[in-house]
Amino acid sequence: MPKHIKALKCPQCGSTRATLIREDHYRCDSCSTEFFLDSDDITIHHKYETLPSRTDDPLALFRKQMTEHPKRSVAIILGTLFAFFFIIFLGNYFSSRSMDRVAERIAKDTPAYGAAAHRERMSYDLKSLFAFTSASGRPVVMIYGTWHPMRSSWKEAKGFVLLVDGETNKLLKEIEIPDIKGRFDFSDVCQFEDGQVYLIINKKHLYHIDRSSLEIKELHGEDFPNHSQLHDGFARIEFAYRDEGDGFKIMTNLGKNYLFYPLAGKLYTEDSKRNAYTEKLPSPKVYTRFAFSTSNFEYEDQQIQLVRYRTLDQMGYPRFSPTFGWQKDYGGSGVFTERSPFRKVFVLPYHMQISRMQGYEDLTPGAYYFSPEVLYYSEDRVLISFLPTAAPDASRSIQCLDAQTGKLLWTLSDDEEGKEKLGRVQGVSRFAGGYLLAGYNTVWLISNAGKLVSSTNYGELIKG
Repeated sequence: MPKHIKALKCPQCGSTRATLIREDHYRCDSCSTEFFLDSDDITIHHKYETLPSRTDDPLALFRKQMTEHPKRSVAIILGTLFAFFFIIFLGNYFSSRSMDRVAERIAKDTPAYGAAAHRERMSYDLKSLFAFTSASGRPVVMIYGTWHPMRSSWKEAKGFVLLVDGETNKLLKEIEIPDIKGRFDFSDVCQFEDGQVYLIINKKHLYHIDRSSLEIKELHGEDFPNHSQLHDGFARIEFAYRDEGDGFKIMTNLGKNYLFYPLAGKLYTEDSKRNAYTEKLPSPKVYTRFAFSTSNFEYEDQQIQLVRYRTLDQMGYPRFSPTFGWQKDYGGSGVFTERSPFRKVFVLPYHMQISRMQGYEDLTPGAYYFSPEVLYYSEDRVLISFLPTAAPDASRSIQCLDAQTGKLLWTLSDDEEGKEKLGRVQGVSRFAGGYLLAGYNTVWLISNAGKLVSSTNYGELIKG
């Protein structure tokens, strides 16, 4: 059958430009439609498919939609924007409500922080903690430092003292000390043997805490009318060393130095205090105290002992605390007076004399202690802290002993699961429910059976 010559055209767009892709199969160069020829050269079959939108023009569909349906497109855009901002609004609202509930819970659970937070946001410089027992027998946590509103500087900070019930965490007293400006350069707190609590700030301000009313009062030289030497004011004031008794080291504004014992009403100069330990006491009695021996360089491998000793003292008067530990005694009134041969002694005879010692003994023979400290003692109990081994990573333990027999009553250790690390203790309050131990930032509440009831980090709570 004869064939006729005809132009090859794309059945889709009519273009005559086509590319042969295989025998009798073509692809249109204009619209990419593929088509093929029947064997009789008469009928031309074709197929075509819509290609996806070009990836280099992602807005093409959007422009097409806007062109074909402008009103519907605007409505969709406005609805999407409304839904987006509504979701953001709900998120911020519920987040704000959640933060409000958290703040309310903090204020409720930690009243020491919450009381100040009700006024305005504050910045805190927590100096330390202390623990004592009130006149009514309640454990009291004393928190002190400086604070200022966040919008002001530390130069405008004022001192504060918060008194909190150590068992219930209830805020008992909040006191601002306006005379203290800026951060504390120095602070120290001490409870004397008669129960009186004193706070010293910046080595210049002396405060007394009344354990009955929990009021705080600053004391000046004029508050001691029987000692006119102090009326010139305090240029510097510190606590006397613990082994010297319950007193203050004072320099007046005129540069005079004294050692003052408020309970006894005794005032000593640098020269007269040397004889304070040998003067006759008006109404002395025998006191039982506890101390750890020390390692002496002459006998470095000696075992540390917990010593119970008795001295003839009077509360509030100067006293001398003896030093225990094996050492060489060369005779005379001091270790520098040589005598040959020397004697190996556990306490120097001179120390026994000026401390008016009546006797001593090792309370826990054979026990090992490393870095030990006596935390608290009374007629029936002794509370000690120590490392059980010489290992640098040893866990600290706290033990309670019978003060009469030395019998171990309980031990609390860092090794117990779930217990917070036991740190250095600043003060101890013993009350009907157990013991309250105050560290630098943390307070540990321990039951009479030696179980850790709670540990509260006031440093984190107050600073927020």
